[in-house]
Amino acid sequence: MKKITLNTLRQYKQDSKKIVAITAYHALMAGIFDEVVDVILVGDSLNMSFNAKHDTLGLSVRDMLYHTKAVCSGASRAFIIADMPFGSYATTQKALKNALRFYTQTNCDALKLEINEDKLDIVESLVKEGFAIMPHIGLCPQSVRSEGGYKVKGKDSLNAKNLLNLAKECERAGAFGILLEGITSSLGAEISKSLTIP
Repeated sequence: MKKITLNTLRQYKQDSKKIVAITAYHALMAGIFDEVVDVILVGDSLNMSFNAKHDTLGLSVRDMLYHTKAVCSGASRAFIIADMPFGSYATTQKALKNALRFYTQTNCDALKLEINEDKLDIVESLVKEGFAIMPHIGLCPQSVRSEGGYKVKGKDSLNAKNLLNLAKECERAGAFGILLEGITSSLGAEISKSLTIP
Protein backbone atom coordinates (compact mmCIF):
# COMPACT_ATOMS: atom_id res chain seq x y z
CA MET A 1 0.00 0.00 0.00
CA LYS A 2 1.08 3.56 -0.68
CA LYS A 3 2.98 5.38 2.07
CA ILE A 4 1.06 8.11 3.89
CA THR A 5 2.93 11.42 3.60
CA LEU A 6 2.41 15.05 4.58
CA ASN A 7 0.82 15.59 1.17
CA THR A 8 -1.64 12.76 1.86
CA LEU A 9 -2.68 14.34 5.16
CA ARG A 10 -3.01 17.78 3.55
CA GLN A 11 -5.24 16.29 0.86
CA TYR A 12 -7.37 14.57 3.52
CA LYS A 13 -7.89 17.93 5.22
CA GLN A 14 -8.75 19.61 1.93
CA ASP A 15 -11.25 16.86 1.11
CA SER A 16 -12.67 16.85 4.68
CA LYS A 17 -11.65 13.20 5.01
CA LYS A 18 -11.12 11.91 8.52
CA ILE A 19 -7.60 10.95 9.53
CA VAL A 20 -7.37 7.68 11.47
CA ALA A 21 -4.68 7.75 14.14
CA ILE A 22 -3.50 5.54 16.98
CA THR A 23 -0.72 5.57 19.54
CA ALA A 24 1.70 2.64 19.49
CA TYR A 25 4.88 1.84 21.36
CA HIS A 26 6.31 -1.26 19.65
CA ALA A 27 6.70 -3.04 16.32
CA LEU A 28 3.98 -5.64 16.89
CA MET A 29 1.21 -3.11 17.47
CA ALA A 30 2.47 -0.90 14.64
CA GLY A 31 2.46 -3.86 12.27
CA ILE A 32 -1.05 -4.95 13.21
CA PHE A 33 -2.55 -1.52 12.50
CA ASP A 34 -0.26 -0.23 9.74
CA GLU A 35 -2.64 -1.03 6.88
CA VAL A 36 -5.74 0.45 8.51
CA VAL A 37 -4.53 3.68 10.09
CA ASP A 38 -3.10 6.84 8.56
CA VAL A 39 -1.01 8.04 11.49
CA ILE A 40 0.84 6.31 14.31
CA LEU A 41 1.99 8.47 17.20
CA VAL A 42 4.80 7.10 19.34
CA GLY A 43 3.60 8.81 22.50
CA ASP A 44 5.43 9.56 25.71
CA SER A 45 2.30 8.15 27.36
CA LEU A 46 4.25 4.90 27.26
CA ASN A 47 5.72 6.02 30.58
CA MET A 48 2.27 5.44 32.05
CA SER A 49 1.15 2.53 29.85
CA PHE A 50 4.39 0.54 29.95
CA ASN A 51 6.15 1.79 33.06
CA ALA A 52 3.10 2.23 35.34
CA LYS A 53 4.13 5.78 36.24
CA HIS A 54 1.69 8.54 37.19
CA ASP A 55 2.77 10.91 34.42
CA THR A 56 4.89 11.16 31.27
CA LEU A 57 7.74 13.18 32.73
CA GLY A 58 10.33 10.49 33.45
CA LEU A 59 11.11 9.50 29.86
CA SER A 60 14.40 10.34 28.17
CA VAL A 61 15.16 11.00 24.53
CA ARG A 62 16.94 7.65 24.50
CA ASP A 63 13.71 5.91 25.65
CA MET A 64 11.68 7.63 22.93
CA LEU A 65 14.27 6.85 20.27
CA TYR A 66 14.12 3.16 21.21
CA HIS A 67 10.33 2.99 20.93
CA THR A 68 10.23 5.12 17.78
CA LYS A 69 12.71 2.79 16.09
CA ALA A 70 10.56 -0.17 17.12
CA VAL A 71 7.38 1.37 15.69
CA CYS A 72 9.17 2.33 12.48
CA SER A 73 10.33 -1.26 12.13
CA GLY A 74 6.75 -2.52 12.34
CA ALA A 75 5.08 0.01 10.04
CA SER A 76 5.82 0.83 6.42
CA ARG A 77 2.64 2.65 5.34
CA ALA A 78 1.49 4.85 8.24
CA PHE A 79 2.81 8.37 8.85
CA ILE A 80 4.83 8.12 12.07
CA ILE A 81 5.05 10.96 14.56
CA ALA A 82 7.51 10.77 17.45
CA ASP A 83 6.78 12.53 20.72
CA MET A 84 9.64 14.67 22.03
CA PRO A 85 9.83 14.02 25.77
CA PHE A 86 9.75 16.53 28.60
CA GLY A 87 12.87 18.70 28.73
CA SER A 88 14.12 17.71 25.27
CA TYR A 89 13.02 21.02 23.69
CA ALA A 90 13.44 23.43 26.59
CA THR A 91 15.43 25.78 24.34
CA THR A 92 15.67 26.19 20.60
CA GLN A 93 19.22 24.83 20.60
CA LYS A 94 18.25 21.77 22.64
CA ALA A 95 15.18 21.21 20.47
CA LEU A 96 17.27 21.25 17.30
CA LYS A 97 19.87 18.87 18.76
CA ASN A 98 17.23 16.35 19.83
CA ALA A 99 15.11 16.72 16.69
CA LEU A 100 18.21 15.83 14.68
CA ARG A 101 18.62 12.69 16.76
CA PHE A 102 15.06 11.59 15.97
CA TYR A 103 15.44 12.27 12.25
CA THR A 104 18.87 10.66 11.89
CA GLN A 105 18.38 7.67 14.21
CA THR A 106 14.80 6.70 13.31
CA ASN A 107 12.56 6.73 10.24
CA CYS A 108 9.88 8.90 11.82
CA ASP A 109 8.07 11.34 9.55
CA ALA A 110 7.41 14.11 12.06
CA LEU A 111 7.81 15.28 15.65
CA LYS A 112 5.26 16.34 18.25
CA LEU A 113 5.90 18.96 20.93
CA GLU A 114 3.62 20.16 23.71
CA ILE A 115 3.65 23.92 23.39
CA ASN A 116 2.30 27.21 24.65
CA GLU A 117 2.78 30.78 23.42
CA ASP A 118 6.35 30.86 24.75
CA LYS A 119 7.42 27.93 22.55
CA LEU A 120 6.14 29.17 19.18
CA ASP A 121 9.67 30.30 18.25
CA ILE A 122 10.88 26.72 18.74
CA VAL A 123 8.21 25.42 16.37
CA GLU A 124 9.16 28.04 13.78
CA SER A 125 12.89 27.32 14.14
CA LEU A 126 12.45 23.57 13.72
CA VAL A 127 10.19 24.02 10.69
CA LYS A 128 12.80 26.31 9.10
CA GLU A 129 15.37 23.55 9.59
CA GLY A 130 13.20 21.10 7.65
CA PHE A 131 11.38 19.23 10.40
CA ALA A 132 7.68 18.40 10.14
CA ILE A 133 6.25 19.61 13.43
CA MET A 134 2.92 18.91 15.11
CA PRO A 135 2.30 21.12 18.15
CA HIS A 136 0.20 19.62 20.93
CA ILE A 137 -2.11 22.10 22.67
CA GLY A 138 -4.91 22.02 25.21
CA LEU A 139 -4.37 19.53 28.00
CA CYS A 140 -0.61 18.97 27.94
CA PRO A 141 0.44 16.00 30.10
CA GLN A 142 4.02 17.28 30.39
CA SER A 143 2.59 20.27 32.35
CA VAL A 144 0.47 18.18 34.68
CA ARG A 145 2.57 18.85 37.78
CA SER A 146 2.74 22.61 37.26
CA GLU A 147 -1.00 22.77 36.57
CA GLY A 148 -2.04 20.61 39.52
CA GLY A 149 -3.47 17.71 37.55
CA TYR A 150 -5.23 16.80 34.32
CA LYS A 151 -7.75 19.51 33.49
CA VAL A 152 -10.03 19.99 30.50
CA LYS A 153 -9.18 23.23 28.68
CA GLY A 154 -11.35 25.73 26.84
CA LYS A 155 -14.30 25.64 29.25
CA ASP A 156 -14.33 29.41 29.73
CA SER A 157 -14.43 31.93 26.90
CA LEU A 158 -11.00 33.49 27.59
CA ASN A 159 -9.20 30.14 27.67
CA ALA A 160 -11.04 29.03 24.53
CA LYS A 161 -10.08 32.24 22.72
CA ASN A 162 -6.44 31.83 23.78
CA LEU A 163 -6.32 28.24 22.52
CA LEU A 164 -7.88 29.23 19.19
CA ASN A 165 -5.31 32.00 18.80
CA LEU A 166 -2.50 29.62 19.76
CA ALA A 167 -3.66 27.14 17.12
CA LYS A 168 -3.65 29.88 14.48
CA GLU A 169 -0.16 30.96 15.56
CA CYS A 170 1.04 27.35 15.28
CA GLU A 171 -0.25 27.25 11.71
CA ARG A 172 1.53 30.54 10.94
CA ALA A 173 4.73 29.12 12.46
CA GLY A 174 4.66 26.34 9.87
CA ALA A 175 3.15 23.40 11.76
CA PHE A 176 1.77 20.73 9.41
CA GLY A 177 -1.00 19.83 11.87
CA ILE A 178 -2.05 20.23 15.48
CA LEU A 179 -2.91 17.69 18.16
CA LEU A 180 -5.79 18.86 20.37
CA GLU A 181 -6.16 17.09 23.70
CA GLY A 182 -8.53 17.53 26.60
CA ILE A 183 -10.52 20.45 25.21
CA THR A 184 -14.27 20.93 24.85
CA SER A 185 -15.78 19.36 21.73
CA SER A 186 -17.17 22.72 20.59
CA LEU A 187 -13.73 24.33 20.78
CA GLY A 188 -12.19 21.38 18.96
CA ALA A 189 -14.69 21.83 16.14
CA GLU A 190 -14.07 25.58 16.01
CA ILE A 191 -10.29 25.19 15.86
CA SER A 192 -10.55 22.49 13.18
CA LYS A 193 -12.77 24.70 11.02
CA SER A 194 -10.53 27.73 11.50
CA LEU A 195 -7.33 26.09 10.21
CA THR A 196 -6.20 24.86 6.82
CA ILE A 197 -3.98 22.21 8.44
CA PRO A 198 -5.23 18.94 10.01
